[in-house]
Amino acid sequence: MNRKIFNFFVLAITILLVNLLTTFIADYLMKYRGQTDFLKFTAIGMGVIVLVFYPAFEYMNGIVEKFTTKFLKKGNNLFGRTIGIYITFLVMLFILYCVYAHIWFNVNVIKVIFIRIFS
Repeated sequence: MNRKIFNFFVLAITILLVNLLTTFIADYLMKYRGQTDFLKFTAIGMGVIVLVFYPAFEYMNGIVEKFTTKFLKKGNNLFGRTIGIYITFLVMLFILYCVYAHIWFNVNVIKVIFIRIFS
């Protein structure tokens, strides 16, 4: 049971990280969209994203799994294996949440939380 949960958490974090990577690549490519025909640019952009997405997914999946395993080993002493998996996932998910909120809305989530708590 724990292995299935762990695999799901690793997959979810990996998908979010790779999506961030492809978003950065797409944003970078969009800076050059006026330099060629839009049909060529679209084909080139799609090709670049596909060429980057699969290797990045495989690479990020390995990194996320190694990082999560190391993080879990440290958390096992404090919270136990099952709770450690959930806490690790929630911490990583919160970090990604902060990054996405900053990219999409230019919002500092931690600052907003502190303002709402202490206001």
